[in-house]
Amino acid sequence: MRKVSIIALTVVFLTGFVFTGCEAVKNTSKAQRGAGIGAVGGAVIGGILGNNLGKGGNGALGAVLGGVVGGVAGGVIGNKMDKQAREIDTALPGAEVVRVGEGIKLVLGENSVRFDTNKSTLTSGAKANLDKLVKVFGE
Repeated sequence: MRKVSIIALTVVFLTGFVFTGCEAVKNTSKAQRGAGIGAVGGAVIGGILGNNLGKGGNGALGAVLGGVVGGVAGGVIGNKMDKQAREIDTALPGAEVVRVGEGIKLVLGENSVRFDTNKSTLTSGAKANLDKLVKVFGE
């Protein structure tokens, strides 16, 4: 049984490496990437815990359960990030939303945030734009 769980974990690792090395990964959404990363991470952790906790010898079952739980959790988190990026795009059409790693980089246009002339206070338009973003980030 131990040999089966080691083989299962090896297959999970190799599958993860193959998918992360492909050009297709660049075209995936955060939800898809989150589900994949969560599934692989959950499978590894589940396999280790299943093999070492209790009576042991349940590495394969732990890997399957961990993969399912991790995949669902990763998908939910990634979906939330995709939704947030769409909401930012809707709230500030001139803003550029760039996905960087596991986060979102927001590049505001020159007219999105301005200061009053010779002052350190924001213009009323800039305050309104930032208020729109606060609502998106607060969700």
